[in-house]
Amino acid sequence: MNYINKIQLPENISSIKDVNEYYDQNINELITYLFKKTKFNKHDILKYYRAYFKNIINKKIQDDFLNLIEEFSNSILPIILKSKYPRQGTYQLLRFIDFIQPNFEFIEMLVKNSFSHKKISDILTFSGHATNLLSKDIKLLEILDPYYEIKLNKNINIYQKEFNKISVNDNEEIILDKLRKTHRKLKFQIIVSIITDELKVEDAAYELYLLAYSTLQKVQKVAVDLISKEKNFNTSFIDDFGILAYGRFAQNLMTSNSDLDLVFIFPDKNQNFKNQKTYHLILSLISRKIITILSSKTSENLIYEVDTKLGPKVRISSNACTLSEFKSFHENDTFSWEKMALMKSELVFKDNNFQIELDKVIKKLKSQTINSKNLIQEINQMRRIDIKPKKIKNNEEHINLNISENVENKIHWYETKYSLGGQRDIEFLEFFYNDPKYYETIENIEEKKHFIRKAKMFYFIIDQYVNLTYSNQKPSRLTNQILEKLQRNLNIRDLGSLKMNLKNTKNEINKFLLYVLKNDK
Repeated sequence: MNYINKIQLPENISSIKDVNEYYDQNINELITYLFKKTKFNKHDILKYYRAYFKNIINKKIQDDFLNLIEEFSNSILPIILKSKYPRQGTYQLLRFIDFIQPNFEFIEMLVKNSFSHKKISDILTFSGHATNLLSKDIKLLEILDPYYEIKLNKNINIYQKEFNKISVNDNEEIILDKLRKTHRKLKFQIIVSIITDELKVEDAAYELYLLAYSTLQKVQKVAVDLISKEKNFNTSFIDDFGILAYGRFAQNLMTSNSDLDLVFIFPDKNQNFKNQKTYHLILSLISRKIITILSSKTSENLIYEVDTKLGPKVRISSNACTLSEFKSFHENDTFSWEKMALMKSELVFKDNNFQIELDKVIKKLKSQTINSKNLIQEINQMRRIDIKPKKIKNNEEHINLNISENVENKIHWYETKYSLGGQRDIEFLEFFYNDPKYYETIENIEEKKHFIRKAKMFYFIIDQYVNLTYSNQKPSRLTNQILEKLQRNLNIRDLGSLKMNLKNTKNEINKFLLYVLKNDK
């Protein structure tokens, strides 16, 4: 029997405009109340809650469940309403209850554990993403218990210990379910530590990296074990393969929403297999299984998005390549920007002879010269801008060095990754500024390098907090608590100053890069 009729509520709200007409009328009325009232009444809010849930809860359990919801809300709402951001918290409380209804056990546990209500209030006023995580698993309430108290201190054993509890002797569905729950629990621990200021946002990147490393370590073992059972071969025959990481994972700069950029590399031959085609098939199956485990969406959601586009496209149906194919690709077929990406890559595991050999090959490939003229052509194609000088009245050459309003309007104000003057442009500038030939052509290059280092950290902190805000779709407005933490961490007094500072930084980075693109001889 269908006891529930859930609708997709907006993940975050910052104004009445965030709610569209097709959402439930009771939700519209609640949000209108929250944004038009300056003082909130707990009893008024409970009326909105009751009206909303009365419409969607089956009548057979309606009275009992509504009473339970009211008991929990009566306890936590006073805490939320006394917080700095009662609007966000009140709305997220409704979303949270809607997520877990009609789970009597979950609500009863919440009522019983009143000591956790302050932390739950902090989570609800923080973001919809944090709320979503808490609503997924009743066991996450343990993390809010003051007796739980796991201090995150760059210790990988914390993460590995949790994954080691998962037995590979269970069936595949149970294993994958446990992997997702374990990953979510550990990710939630990191986010709660940020919310409560027990973990600095700068340190969170390394904790998220340790989580990704430990997850991939366990997933690799699970994938090899599952394929070995399916194809009936000894797992020791296939231990020798490498996983090359790019991007944030490779640089230990993960955010809560980072994907994994991976390339799977295997030896050309394996003497344990008479038929090398069979061996290559198994390699393909293992890499595909790793990707499937990490990125398949289930009721428990996915673990990580996986991107394999930086690998050589040697087989249409394969996500893996042999060592010789990898070498040939990077020696003969890569673009300059792909060579740059390789420079910041890192082999995930270096535990056996093949991985040690592979690491040496990668280091040698990294020493290849990158042609700056080719890179400039590629950057111009990426940016799709005309950098030819234009004549102005005094006959001086002129080029617009500011980011155009048209480009800015297409992205959220806080976007730092793909906007002009953003993270990608900083990577290009770091390459050019480290090339000796530019020392003679660029004025005050050391000052510019210093500016880039500051901009890089500025972007990193913004990106880290923004990625704690949402699960899938970026919000038009960041939550107030996120904005407060951003302003405090960046020592900026208000939102207007933050936006202006970010815009000016982008314009400066964009100007620096355009100068290189325009003046390279």
